[in-house]
Amino acid sequence: MISIAKIFRANRREQPRSPPRWVLVLLAGTLAMQLAWGSTRPPPVAQADQFASPPALAVLRLAALGDTIAFSRMVMLWVQNFDNQPGLAMPFRHLDYGALAQWLERVQSLDPQSDYPLHAALHFYTPIPDKQRSLKMIDFIHERFLENPDLRWRWLALAAVEARHRWGEKGLALAFLYEIHDKARQGHLPPWVRGVQLSIVREEGGVQSARQLVGGLLHNGAITDPGELKYLQSWLEQWESDASKQGAPPESNRPSNQKP
Repeated sequence: MISIAKIFRANRREQPRSPPRWVLVLLAGTLAMQLAWGSTRPPPVAQADQFASPPALAVLRLAALGDTIAFSRMVMLWVQNFDNQPGLAMPFRHLDYGALAQWLERVQSLDPQSDYPLHAALHFYTPIPDKQRSLKMIDFIHERFLENPDLRWRWLALAAVEARHRWGEKGLALAFLYEIHDKARQGHLPPWVRGVQLSIVREEGGVQSARQLVGGLLHNGAITDPGELKYLQSWLEQWESDASKQGAPPESNRPSNQKP
């Protein structure tokens, strides 16, 4: 029979022995050195990737496999989420707006009837504290307007308001509004577009410009409502009276690149 003492001695022989003290000292020193070295390193910074130039439109059409509308939406989702990268939320003002405008143009070309690239340009990428980048988006909207004025005039009108109020670019806003009246069908333009234009003209003090503007609206048949016509005539007469009292010069302030 096995005695209890033998079992106890056998269990003691099977227990693991403690490591030597020098091993413990070495491990503790290594850990302390690693902690000290890690505390001196700067915190990791996520590096933002920038837009690469988009492929040619023909390449994107080929990749769409015949469904350019669905493919344009996929590309737009990728563009719109480009500022959210692993470990980093990139402010819009740090994006490469030149490449961004190219990508938006490709999306617009894949689906010409869509307004979403214009919406994104105006409401997402224009309201940033960087005038150069912001105006690049406004220029993008202007270029897309020139491709189809009757379809996209409202986006240029809103861009004109943005240029005027955000950056004080009254001359640029006025030039855009003149282009809208020159190139878009007048029957599609609501009164607020004319209101913004007349407001800027009045701020610039151009009485002669106001006469030309109202005269052009009448000539093009843009004003058919008798009440609106009466209001404009009264508004112009009152302004001319106020300008004559203040001795304002009658020169036209219409941008030089616009037709009289």
